[in-house]
Amino acid sequence: MEKKDKERKVPEGGWGYSVCFGVIITFISGIGHINSFGLIYNDFINETKSTAKSLTTAHGVFSMMLAIGSLILNIISKKISLRISGFIGATTFCIGSFSTIFITNTNQLPITFGVLQGIGFGIMVPVLYSTLNFYFEKKRTTVMSACKAIQGITLMWYPQILKMMIANYGFRGTLLIISAISLHVFPGMAVMKTSFDKLAESRTANLIESGNVKKEENVDLLNREDNVNCTGTKDKTINSKSWLHQIMALELLKDPFYFNICIGQSLINFSDITFFILHPMLLFQYGYNPAQVATCISIGAAADVVGRCLLTIISSFTSINTRLLFYISSISTFVVRIVILQVKQNIWIISATATLGVLRAWLHVASPLVISNYVLHKDFPSAYSMFLLITGAVNLTLSPLIGLIKDEYQDFVPAFYALSICCLPCVILWPVEYIWRRSSS
Repeated sequence: MEKKDKERKVPEGGWGYSVCFGVIITFISGIGHINSFGLIYNDFINETKSTAKSLTTAHGVFSMMLAIGSLILNIISKKISLRISGFIGATTFCIGSFSTIFITNTNQLPITFGVLQGIGFGIMVPVLYSTLNFYFEKKRTTVMSACKAIQGITLMWYPQILKMMIANYGFRGTLLIISAISLHVFPGMAVMKTSFDKLAESRTANLIESGNVKKEENVDLLNREDNVNCTGTKDKTINSKSWLHQIMALELLKDPFYFNICIGQSLINFSDITFFILHPMLLFQYGYNPAQVATCISIGAAADVVGRCLLTIISSFTSINTRLLFYISSISTFVVRIVILQVKQNIWIISATATLGVLRAWLHVASPLVISNYVLHKDFPSAYSMFLLITGAVNLTLSPLIGLIKDEYQDFVPAFYALSICCLPCVILWPVEYIWRRSSS
């Protein structure tokens, strides 16, 4: 590891700070409105007599398509640069965004939002994380926290802005504005450049000269070993099966610890995102008016920012175990969600929502870092793609079920209990893994 650090030719930071800008603007313009889905589509669902199942299904399809998009990136990035791949994802995403304007009911959302925007964003996300991780190693947690904090500061105003847009421009006018904002993913992708190819050529030449080719491991996140053969010839024995293993990192599934990480995180992430999508509708059911709902969402977003800022400050002074952070946040999230279902008074709902906002910040910052800290740098894109695939499968399976529970009981509370139960596999299985590893060491 020390040798890898010494031979790193890209300085800590540098162009990476421009990449940070790209990460922030892409997430804000791309999925900044997702937490306000309930606010945007509540009246539309009532007018068209659509079901909650169609909305949750759209989210499930979106998550699955994120994984498909990530796998597409693994394939096309072997032929073209990451930045060009990102532009392809941005184009697909924006087509889906503008198509959403013309939907006549929420049953069409799985196509416009789920498939098109899902694939597009699925291509862009690994480009963002891989490029950011390429420029930062020691400051990775701090930089990730800072990016998420700045992103959160902007998004905390989103619900209030959306409420005004809906009042002034109506449902479709609001969707048009959101689609126009989504065009900002293009400048986000424009700054996603690295010097992977030059580094690979330089490093390979130096290693051949020094005779240390076999001992060296790639230090770049997307330095593709299958494109550079240290003997100067391609391995003709590579078949379609080994190619599939390289694209999808199927060998990682043989690692029970990695699989445990993916299952735990997938269920937590599904539960978290679905919770905040349906949260406005729960508040409407409690009798809150649109202004109160928008205020509550904004408070949650503001708490999210506070959580990210706190994590940025803390991680700049001390090293943080990101997996432990994710686990503690998961337990706390489970407890607070149970509490929020027991109260309806405004002060308690706001307090619980603010607490969940802080916890959500820690979950989202820690999530990709848990994987990047577990696998080798060169394996991160494939490992993250496999994680997204598992997450997508979980979302596609469980999202319709959550909507079905609400439609069956005509009540959001049972659906929210089901979402809380999704936290338990992580809460239970991760300590089991820890005890198993301690006993076997």
